Amino acid sequence: MDNGARPTLVDDIVTLTETIGPTGYEDPIQDWLEARWSAAGCATYRSRIGNLFARVGGTGPKLLIAAHADEISLRVKAVTTDGHLLLTSGTGGSELNPPNASYLAQPCVVVTPQGHVPGIVGAATGHVMTRTQREAARAEWSDVFLDIGARSADEAHAWGVHVGAPVVPSVPTRRIGSNLVGKAMDDRAALAIMTHLLERLDRDRLAFELWFVSTVQEEIGLVGASSVEGFDLAIALEIGLAGDIPPVGLHHIPVRLGAGPILGHKDGSVTYDVKLTRRLQAVAERDGVPIQHLVFLNFSSDGKAFMTNDVPTALLAFPTRYSHSPVETVDERDLGGVLRVLEGFVTNPGVG
Repeated sequence: MDNGARPTLVDDIVTLTETIGPTGYEDPIQDWLEARWSAAGCATYRSRIGNLFARVGGTGPKLLIAAHADEISLRVKAVTTDGHLLLTSGTGGSELNPPNASYLAQPCVVVTPQGHVPGIVGAATGHVMTRTQREAARAEWSDVFLDIGARSADEAHAWGVHVGAPVVPSVPTRRIGSNLVGKAMDDRAALAIMTHLLERLDRDRLAFELWFVSTVQEEIGLVGASSVEGFDLAIALEIGLAGDIPPVGLHHIPVRLGAGPILGHKDGSVTYDVKLTRRLQAVAERDGVPIQHLVFLNFSSDGKAFMTNDVPTALLAFPTRYSHSPVETVDERDLGGVLRVLEGFVTNPGVG
């Protein structure tokens, strides 16, 4: 980015995805958003549990656009006598589910009161594996750990490490061919889209009283969104899924990167509001934005909590490969498509 130039959408995605903000530790993300949203003229406030709200402007039905601030993480389960950190899930997942293999050998940081402690996710490799480990069909939580270079539990504790501390991948966000690759596209790319929508909107043309919210603790059970109520409509922005890789296929997930935003009709928790979903589809078709449709598998979003609180909600997403990994992969064209659909809807929602 040139000195003095306004950051691009990709610039802000890089900033937000590379910022460390696991579940329960979202303040660095909320601080960044509050500064940008306030500078754009929004009145902002935070709820007691940390949700960040912004009133964008306009009059009419109260429309909420939402994304979540927290990112996937691991947690320190125990510290061994020789200073290794045993790990468990940082989300609501059970240890009956195996660890995500994409974290193996990844650089990570431990979030401590004294700062970020770097480490590498380790596991036994071929030369030292036992027969039982070689024959195991999959790694278990007991097979993985974080190596922070400590030589004792006391040394690890002196560096601020403690049981319960979050562990987050420490990876750059970069371009690979046509792809934009990094951690925490879920859901920081959506927050970047909201920020750019705010900064390019003609607020005199708003057809709604428009609000934003950046919710907390989505990844552990939609905690922040569960307290949100009092809106007439909501659009939950999320990562989507993509089937255009060899082990998956379009017969299972009929979505490609670069082929446009996704309208989610159902996920594992809720059927999204039919009327609002069709209105978004009509806006996309009117404005020439290609749209993909999907039933989301093994998935839930803040939209479930909004619907539970009597707020009709649609799910608008961008295709993403390798979700919940340190290499979540998106296409900038799909992100731009989400931005165009949102701008078209909030200023000219069309029929329905």
